[in-house]
Amino acid sequence: MDELGVERVLRAVECIPPGRAAAYGEIGRAVGASPRFVARVLSSVGATVEWWRVPNVRGALPAPLTARALPLWRDEDMPLTRDQRIDMPRARVDPVDFAGCVRDALADLPSAGSDDAPD
Repeated sequence: MDELGVERVLRAVECIPPGRAAAYGEIGRAVGASPRFVARVLSSVGATVEWWRVPNVRGALPAPLTARALPLWRDEDMPLTRDQRIDMPRARVDPVDFAGCVRDALADLPSAGSDDAPD
């Protein structure tokens, strides 16, 4: 995996405040990567960041992770649906604040280009 792309994803995830969430695609758009790449990063090295704040667009995590995420979501007062998914309309990060945080977090890294935006 592209190390710079991985670092960009991890830094963006760190910009999600407690009790808020950003879907794979939102992270991808912020760092110049695909949602699939974001998911791969989180599945391989995401244990170092707040992975439970990055669901799919429907607010769900892969089934094996939901049981681990539930107590973390509750600790953060994450808005949840009745079927134990993140309520994305209520939990989604503020796009302006998130973009600013990501911009600042990535400021010391090379810009994303065609070589830095893996699938």
